[in-house]
Amino acid sequence: MVFVGLLLFLLWFFRQRKQSHIHLPPGPWALPLLGNAPQMDKQAPFKTLVKWSGVYGPVMTVYLGRQRTVVLVGYEAVKEALVDQAEDFIGQAPVPFLFQATKGYGLAISNGEHWRQLRRFTLTTLRDFGMGRKRMEEWIQEESQYLIDSVHGTKAMPFDPQPYQTHQTQPGEGIVLL
Repeated sequence: MVFVGLLLFLLWFFRQRKQSHIHLPPGPWALPLLGNAPQMDKQAPFKTLVKWSGVYGPVMTVYLGRQRTVVLVGYEAVKEALVDQAEDFIGQAPVPFLFQATKGYGLAISNGEHWRQLRRFTLTTLRDFGMGRKRMEEWIQEESQYLIDSVHGTKAMPFDPQPYQTHQTQPGEGIVLL
């Protein structure tokens, strides 16, 4: 009797799962609670995804445990999703811990219109602080050169690096390190 009940439950479960995924891309068959995890290479799961993309195409559905995930493989698939159809892919899955820690605020955790407003504000603020005026790489190279000069000045003798400070900018230089 228990066996029949379990069998009926499994049949109902698979039927419900199949009907609820009609509009999803194809993907490998998954186990009920484990998903595709047992089928994936534990050391390099991306290799398994690349191999599956040869069978199911560059857009496929994979189950990581019970979590359904749509995977994009390859430059063209990612470009089409994030550039050509950016509005369709603007949302992201909620991460309960981050949502609780940030109370829904922050560029990394928000979605939709709230995300657009935060992004616009962040870019405007960063530009006000000098982003885009001088490339970060140039700043790092300049500061590194000052550090190298300071170390060379010790003439290979042991020294305490604590008193060395970064280059002091002159007024109007516009360098702001965040």
